[in-house]
Formats: sequence, C-alpha cells, structure tokens
Amino acid sequence: MLLKLDNELKQVLRTSIPLVVVELVSSLYSLTDTYFVSGLGQEALAGLGISSYILMLFQVFNTLFTIPSIVFTSQGIGSGNKDQAKSAVGEVYLRGLLFIGVLSIIWYIMADDIVKIQSGVKGLTFQYAVSYLKVRVGGFIVLYTTMVLDSIIVASGYTMYSLIANSLGLILNIILDPIMIYGYIGFPPMGVTGAAIATVISNTITLPAQLFYLSKLHLIPRIMLGFNYVRGEIDLGLPAFVERFLFALGNNIYAGIISRLGDAVMAAHNVGLRIESLIYMPGFAFSMTASALVGRYVGQGELSRAKEIGWRTAILGSLLMGLLGVAIGSTGYYLVKPFAPSDEIRYLSSVYLAFAGFSELGLGIAMVISGAFRGAGNTWVPMVTNVVSLICVRVLLSIILVNYLGVIGPWSAMFIDVYVRGVVLAILYKLLFDKLARKVI
Repeated sequence: MLLKLDNELKQVLRTSIPLVVVELVSSLYSLTDTYFVSGLGQEALAGLGISSYILMLFQVFNTLFTIPSIVFTSQGIGSGNKDQAKSAVGEVYLRGLLFIGVLSIIWYIMADDIVKIQSGVKGLTFQYAVSYLKVRVGGFIVLYTTMVLDSIIVASGYTMYSLIANSLGLILNIILDPIMIYGYIGFPPMGVTGAAIATVISNTITLPAQLFYLSKLHLIPRIMLGFNYVRGEIDLGLPAFVERFLFALGNNIYAGIISRLGDAVMAAHNVGLRIESLIYMPGFAFSMTASALVGRYVGQGELSRAKEIGWRTAILGSLLMGLLGVAIGSTGYYLVKPFAPSDEIRYLSSVYLAFAGFSELGLGIAMVISGAFRGAGNTWVPMVTNVVSLICVRVLLSIILVNYLGVIGPWSAMFIDVYVRGVVLAILYKLLFDKLARKVI
C-alpha cells in the first residue's frame, strides 16, 4: 500500500511535518500583515495584495541559487561528498548575493513604474502598494540569505531546525506589526510601511539561528569566488528560474486582470489568497521533502527507491492539501470575517476560497511531483509543464472569461489550471522518471 506506515513513510513524515509547520509560519507572516492592515481599509488591503504579487515575482530570482543549493546539498550528503557540497553552495551563494544586490537597487528605483504596469491602480491604493514594496525590496538581500540557508537545512533532513529559526521570526513579526502599523509604545504610526518594516526585521532575526544550526550540522557554506560549479548551477537553477519567473509573471498578469475589477475585488482576492496559503504553503513543504529525499536516493544511485519515495510523498501531500482545501472551501464565509472590512469583501473572499479550496488536490499533486523531479536533477519537466498550463489555461482563459463572468472567470481558470498540471505531471512521473533522473554531484 502506498500509505502503509513503514520506515520509508516515517522518513517522509519526519522530514515533512516540521516543514509543514515552517510553511504555515511563512503563511502566518502574510496573514498577520493582512489582519493588521485590514484595519486601514480596502485600499490598504488592495495595495498589500498588489505588492505581494510583485514580490512573488522578485523572489523567483532567488530560485537561481536556492534550487542548486538544495540539490547540491542533498545529493552531496547522499553520495558522501559533504565537503564538496559546502564548496558548491558557498560559490553559488556569493554569486547570488552580488546578483540579487544589483537587482534590489534597480527594483527600488523602478518601484513606482512596476506597480503602475502591473495593476494600473491610482490614489491611495497606489501609494500603499509602492511604500510596502520599497521597504521589502530594501531588505531583499536578507530574505535571499535566509532562503539559501534554509534550503541547506532542509536538504540535510534536520527540518526541525528550520522550524525553530522561522518561528522566531514569526513571533517577532506578530509583536512588531501592530506596534509599527498603528504606533504603540512610543513608535509613530507607519501604516502599511510599518508592516513591511516589521517583516524585514523579523526576517533578519532568523539569520543567527540558521547559522547556529548549520554550524551544528557542519554545513556552513564555504564562501568563495570561483566557477567550479557554475555549469551545474545553471543546469539546475536556470530551468527552475524560467519556470517560476514565467509562472510568477503569469500570476501577475492574472492579478492585474483582477485588480482592474476594482479595489474591493482585489482586496477580497488578497484576503482569500492569504487564508488559502494556510493550505498551499504546506505543499511547498512536501515539495521540498520530495526534492531532499529523492535527491538523496539519486545521489546513492538507487533510482527505484527515489521514484517510490517521491510518489508516496506526492500522494501524502496532495491528500492532506485536498482534505484541508475541502474544509476551508466549505467554511470560507466564517474564516474571512476577521480580515474583511466590509460585507462585499467578505462575500467575495468566501467565493474565492470555495474555488481555491476544492482545487487543492490538483495543486498538491503538481507541487510535490515538481519537487520530486527537481530533486532527481531534472528541472526542465516541471518548468515546461507548469508554464505551458499557466499561460494556455489560467491566463488565456482568464482574459476570455472575465468579460462574461467577471471575477468568477479568472477564479474558474485557476481551478482548471491546477488540475491540468497535476494530471500531466503525474503521468510523466510514472512513465518517464527513470529516464529523466540524473546525478549532478
């Protein structure tokens, strides 16, 4: 049986459960911002949603360096070449630091234009979006560093360390958000800008904890300037980057379609998306688990075990997401109440959650199998599948259906898209895994 609780499945659970909580912690960052910002009105909520989509696009650039880091580390541990993995990741990290640093400066300068192009909003909503975006971009180097360090910890299998480090940041964010947004204990009220500052400070606090745990694991990267691993970095990182960049770009087009339907619609979409993240962010946990465990077995040359553990991780992760999705999709009207400043936003948010909740099974399959392919050293298959479906199903259908169904059109297109991706990736995995997996270290 695929879900028989044997040693292999216990290994999946030991790795995944802390990561699920880590991803819930990441979701709570956004949900905390949404909760406290909702008191500022629908323009603030809409602005936060717009800037969040743009930040998703920016974070994709980190993929160029985090995906190679997790594959180098997991396969290095599996093959017994931990020192080589540390050198590879250190080289990758330094190149990324320089690259992301330059991009951050460009993004900060162009923030106003980027918001205009993405959403077309004006007035208060525009001001809120730009102010939040600039602060977050100002702290982007910190975010990049935490993501690389976290990818190493996850690849090691000691995911509880990742949970502890990220939880410290969340606790601080929950404390700082109301203080900086509304101005308590002597701080001036900073509104949406305060929410962004609180998040940057909270990200920073995770760094010492991550370095402490990497020291215990003897996995601190050897920071070095070199080109020994640049080919492997490009082979692994570039397809994953192209996939996630086009995916994030498509999602920004998708968000732009929705934002042009009005502030209330965008605010409702943002509220629904933040609550949905409590379901889909755990999908990232199972995806990373699949990458780490599949990568370890591929590093050992055991392709059949790699394929089996990847498939079982996908089944477990997608079933969990599907069950949670049904629960949230069925109770959305009550869940959105604390975050919705008006009845209209509450109603629209609950409709979004109905579509999103019942799509989580398909999304889970797509996310986890994509992670398994990446751990197996193949980032091209998930790239092509996810991008083609996003553009041909979600974006194109949204553009067509929005004219007839309003916001229901894009939400319906989203629902269809995730099931198309899930089915296609599952078929490819079952039929072609042995031919597509490869060792990279």
